[in-house]
Amino acid sequence: MHRFWGLVFGVVLLGIFVSTAISPWMGWWLPKAASSYAPEIDNLFLLILGVVAFFYVLTEVLLVANLFRAGSFTKSQFTHGSTKLEIIWTAIPAVILVGLAVIQINAWAKIKYPTHLAERIRSGESFLQISAEARQWEYRFRYPSPKHLEEWKANPTAAKDDFAKRLPERIDDVHVGNDVHVWKGQKVLLHFKTRDVGHSLFFPQLRLKQDALPGKTIPVWFEATMANTKKVGDVWKIGIPEGSDKYDIDYDFDLVCTQYCGTRHSLMRGKLYVHATEADFVDWLKHAQAVSDSHGGNPADIAAAP
Repeated sequence: MHRFWGLVFGVVLLGIFVSTAISPWMGWWLPKAASSYAPEIDNLFLLILGVVAFFYVLTEVLLVANLFRAGSFTKSQFTHGSTKLEIIWTAIPAVILVGLAVIQINAWAKIKYPTHLAERIRSGESFLQISAEARQWEYRFRYPSPKHLEEWKANPTAAKDDFAKRLPERIDDVHVGNDVHVWKGQKVLLHFKTRDVGHSLFFPQLRLKQDALPGKTIPVWFEATMANTKKVGDVWKIGIPEGSDKYDIDYDFDLVCTQYCGTRHSLMRGKLYVHATEADFVDWLKHAQAVSDSHGGNPADIAAAP
């Protein structure tokens, strides 16, 4: 009987290992990496996966082997209460976890530390600043007008002041519901907050996730490295790679809420449109401004407009 269960566990565990190993070639893997720091996140993921896989294989091989041998064990061959073994299997994971924590510090600091981001802003790096507000059950984004974008270029100090004030509202701001528009190669800063309960902002292709806390505005940044948007007639279509006219699902970038926020949590989602050039983005922004003005600045109406 022990051999039978050893065989069952062995076959099941081998199937799990093989399916994981072939998943990148079967389309069951991570979505396309589309931000400047996505490779660092992926490398950390693969490192942790490699460590976990090694110990997974080691422990499961020992489990199956001992199931096969269990029938021939004598009482004296079992180990109970070994202080030496407990120290070893406690110390090794502790050392590994500390090592992984140290390795990820630089990537975490670059992506998440508000102080690092503030230093970059003060040093003169150019960021497209957008206000991002989550609420039950939608996202609302507020962009500076095309005119204000030009003011940032002419006077970088104005952009620094807006960062310090968390992008204060202006009468000519452009309001958009659920979808985010940026352009390739441009650093983007989202002033992220929630109007009611806890929400999150998750862009799978960017490897970016940030939870929102009521009463707090959290700066979030990224730089998209792949364009996925093309103007067709008077409408900007998503999922079209740069240099192509055909839709490709790998370039259909999602925005989802991954923190349960109520009964319609699963419907709280949007898209990330990455324009190929700044000129195309500004063209869209002018169009969005006209739509925003025609709907009285109501993002719920704007989201439904072409």
